Amino acid sequence: MSLLSINKTYKIIEMAELIYGKIGSERTNQSETFLDKLSYYLEDFNITGRCSVNVLHKYIDELSEEEKAEVIALIWLGRIPSGQVPEDFTNLIKQVLELIPQNYATSYIIEKPLLAKYLINGLQKLDIWSSASS
Repeated sequence: MSLLSINKTYKIIEMAELIYGKIGSERTNQSETFLDKLSYYLEDFNITGRCSVNVLHKYIDELSEEEKAEVIALIWLGRIPSGQVPEDFTNLIKQVLELIPQNYATSYIIEKPLLAKYLINGLQKLDIWSSASS
């Protein structure tokens, strides 16, 4: 990871866990409450104290094209089963830049309910994630 900072990655993981639930929690796929629906319409995270998909979308949308490519490559790396040898991360970034249209990258990232899990797994495969961070 050359352009995407580890702090930005942790921020994405934190927001994804607030939206989709933590890994192993019962919150994933829980039906929306009124407050959940309302938070989707409010863009300012500080108003509700909750994180909505809009906040995550805005944060990721502000990343550069190369940073988004690194996030997607990290997702792809995190989805590779544990027994398989992971691809070269630089090669994954090149594939992302070739295959994922720039105007679709943000949507591609936020559409992953297991986003936090994939990013954590990807960081672990790059020996960047520390369990103390979780």
